[in-house]
Formats: sequence, structure tokens, C-alpha cells
Amino acid sequence: MAKQVTDTDGALRAFALRLLDSVYNVSVYSVIGYSALLGVLAVIGLAIFMKIIYVPEFHPW
Repeated sequence: MAKQVTDTDGALRAFALRLLDSVYNVSVYSVIGYSALLGVLAVIGLAIFMKIIYVPEFHPW
């Protein structure tokens, strides 16, 4: 009976470590993706500021 508990404990520990590794990988990729998005928005903002991209004024009223 004690061996069965140990096997279950080891399997649970392995599952928890795999889950923690997946969460860590997702957080790393989300930081990379968010940084890339901010970079793209900065380039677009710079292009608009330098008038490379024309954005007409919009007045809905």
C-alpha cells in the first residue's frame, strides 16, 4: 500500500512540474508577443508622426 501511495505521489509531482513548465512557457511567449506588439505600434506611430503614413482627421460631430 505504501508503494502505491509513493507512485501516486510521484505521478502527481511529475504532473505538477509539467503544468508549471507549461505555465512558465506561456508567460515567456506572452511577454515576447506583447513586446513585439508594442514594437509594431511604435513603428506605426513613428511613421504617422513623420507623415510617412497619412491619417486624415476624423470629426464625427
